[in-house]
Amino acid sequence: MNAAATRPRFTIVTPNWNGQAYLRPCLESVVEQNYPELEYIVVDGDSSDGSRIIIEEFRDQLSGLICEPDNGHADALNKGFAASTGEIMGWINSDDVILPGTLSFVARLFEARPDIDWITGRPSSMNADGVIEWMGPVRPWSRVRFLAGDNQWIQQESTFWRRSLWERAGGRLDTDFQLANDFELWCRFFRHAELHTVDRHLGCFRVRPGQRSIVYKTRYEKEARQILARELEQAEPDFRDAFATLLPDAPVTLDADARQRRDKELSVCDPPIIRASSLRPARQGGRKETAPQIFENAIERACAPSLLTRFKGVHAGQRCFIMGNGPSLNQTDLSLLDGETVFACNSIYMLFNRIDWRPTYYACVDSRVLPDRASEIAAMLDANPSMTGFFPAVIQEHVGDKRRTPARTALPSAKNRFYFNEVFGTLEDLPDSMFSTDIEAGVVQPHTVTITMLQIAAYMGFSEIYLIGCDTRYVVPDSVKADDPDALALTSTRDDDPNHFDPAYFGKDRKWHAPNTAMMIEHYKFARQALEARAIKVFNATVGGDLEVFDRIDYETLFDPEVRTIIRERKIAAQPAEGAAPQTSRIEAMIERAPARLRAPLLSAWRNRAFLAAMAVAGIAFLGFLALDWSAPLRPWLWPLALFALAFAFTAGVAVKARRLLNEARVQLNDLQGREVARELRFIELEAQLEDARSRLDELESAQTGQD
Repeated sequence: MNAAATRPRFTIVTPNWNGQAYLRPCLESVVEQNYPELEYIVVDGDSSDGSRIIIEEFRDQLSGLICEPDNGHADALNKGFAASTGEIMGWINSDDVILPGTLSFVARLFEARPDIDWITGRPSSMNADGVIEWMGPVRPWSRVRFLAGDNQWIQQESTFWRRSLWERAGGRLDTDFQLANDFELWCRFFRHAELHTVDRHLGCFRVRPGQRSIVYKTRYEKEARQILARELEQAEPDFRDAFATLLPDAPVTLDADARQRRDKELSVCDPPIIRASSLRPARQGGRKETAPQIFENAIERACAPSLLTRFKGVHAGQRCFIMGNGPSLNQTDLSLLDGETVFACNSIYMLFNRIDWRPTYYACVDSRVLPDRASEIAAMLDANPSMTGFFPAVIQEHVGDKRRTPARTALPSAKNRFYFNEVFGTLEDLPDSMFSTDIEAGVVQPHTVTITMLQIAAYMGFSEIYLIGCDTRYVVPDSVKADDPDALALTSTRDDDPNHFDPAYFGKDRKWHAPNTAMMIEHYKFARQALEARAIKVFNATVGGDLEVFDRIDYETLFDPEVRTIIRERKIAAQPAEGAAPQTSRIEAMIERAPARLRAPLLSAWRNRAFLAAMAVAGIAFLGFLALDWSAPLRPWLWPLALFALAFAFTAGVAVKARRLLNEARVQLNDLQGREVARELRFIELEAQLEDARSRLDELESAQTGQD
């Protein structure tokens, strides 16, 4: 069978009303796609400018033509789509274009990814003459982003969808709105499916004089706010509860700066960007692509655990240290851990001013601590990309209505953050029902975060594990207030925490849970049984404390004496030597010793000494001129003129220098932009040619298979 006959049917609708000036390039951009199963329908609203003459030239290449008065843009589109049958749908306005090879690419994508219902590409725009002047970056979209205010703009010219989604969302555009019809349609689409971004330019928007979307921009934005208000009000309770910290009460639209600031927190539901290379068949012997994770809705994606198999057995046969945060750390020589694999937790970053190394792994699971310190945890992991953090995918509150929320809403995804599925322990199959050695399947919810770190370490294959800072000794100060009737949820009112290495650890306004040391001890016992069954040795190297479940070992005996000496010598050598020469010139060193208020002007004068020297020479020449006898009658006028000339010369010098710098920057920027646009256009052209060649090859191979 011919491959062309099996391609999905593609519906494109073009609405037009008096669009003669740009109609021809629009029609050409569609029919020249050479897509074999194209259903192209043009809906003309009884134009009077000659549009019909142009349309008739393409009549044989159209699947349908509707020429009659309509009630506006949305009404015209509804007529066209109602007469269509294609499996894949989209529209292109009569002043815009579809870029070469787009339909074949989009069809192939939908064939390769049956889980995807709608897509959008990278945005681009051209001027009235059809010259592409801007090519936007690839970026993700999600319903959470859209309703939270990051909603400008999903480019309609680059957006395509399945008919099944169109029908689930109502099967029509809302004619109650005059301008924001696409915006309203996107909102309805988001209720039913995720929007996937494709790293490719698919359509191009034309910027021209008198454009409806520009002339009526204020009205469009007013309609968009009405639509957002409706969507926020009608959002499903589960969706609203899951993303309560991100969704506003009233419609907002983020500007570029605000979007950039909030990008990480709004990334909670972002589907991965689709790259063109991921759609190509894998070559024999080549690297196998990982199958994409499929999610039905935003909540499911936000609550999904990460793929953790990469950590299985990566430290087989090695040793590690798991560090609690007890006060015994103040009596522990932590410098010896430099170069060791260390697990740390919770607010360990408060210790960083005392150590020169950073933990390898990190975990935080407490449903009060994690949200309360999320910004500080994120800052720690951002500042230390070599650290890897582990967190539950869902935060389960232990008090009140015990609400479950995605952890990513508090701590957004990043390269060095991984989320696991946390499960409740039971007494049905001890000890394994209370301790998991397969974190890909799930991590048992612990009575202390140390148990979580032990489960992760076991999965990584460590054969020897040493605990430090695990005092397992807690006192609740009288200054702490209870936030629930059972006094389980606590908030500190003073920096008087006696249970950790710093009194401010759970200090003023910090939220935490009342510890239950008896349950901790019981959970440690189950952990020991599960670990011993797998020949994993655990020792307690904590200085003091009340944890006696594991065999004790002296901490400093774990390190070779020679290694300890080398570490200490290295630390001393790293300190700057006394009397070391500063890395500055002698003059600048002298300026650094000047009073603080004089340093900046003196340093500026020194760095601009050539200009100041020229001014000084001019001044000396002027004073020499005044010294001449014949200049005496002119002297009363010369002083003001001299001052004016000096000021003018100084201003002119600064202006000339600034203009030269600005011109150089402008030339470099224009050159970079020109080269970037040229590369992008060439890339699109070559990629389209390559896709067409692949399509023809597929057809030939299918035809050959049919003959055989």
